[in-house]
Amino acid sequence: MVRNVIGSIIFACLFLVTQLSWGAWLNDRAPDFSLQDRYGKTISLGDMKGRVVFVNFWANWCPPCKKEFPELNKLSKKYKEADFVILAINLDKQRANVDDFLGKLPEPLSDRMIILLDPRSRVVSSYGARAMPTSFIIDKQETIRYVHLGFNESDPGKWITEIDSLIK
Repeated sequence: MVRNVIGSIIFACLFLVTQLSWGAWLNDRAPDFSLQDRYGKTISLGDMKGRVVFVNFWANWCPPCKKEFPELNKLSKKYKEADFVILAINLDKQRANVDDFLGKLPEPLSDRMIILLDPRSRVVSSYGARAMPTSFIIDKQETIRYVHLGFNESDPGKWITEIDSLIK
């Protein structure tokens, strides 16, 4: 009897941990969220319905994020005429870190790249991002179609192929 109870408790704990740790993944409906942008405007994923959305989680303290960010800005400019937007969700606790980082960029941000603030890491937790940076490419029906963990120099080419397949 005790063995069955302990086994049931262990199974329940493992199930719960597995469910919590996976978060959103391929072919899942993207978890909706609302966050403030750096100007104080509230923006939600639902506001982007009908567009391909590139959700990117990044932080000022993340070296790969610093390499990736200019590539994301180029990507947003490439698709300025398409139904496409990048939601770059920052996890820094201090807003000044975000402003400092953005102030040092070599080029101004595209209007297709929206910086959102998640200082309490609520949205990143709902997506279950396991690396920094992590990106989710979401189709026009709000389904996650591609996931990128970390950043590799070959990623921008992959992003273009993936986005092109979803925009058509």
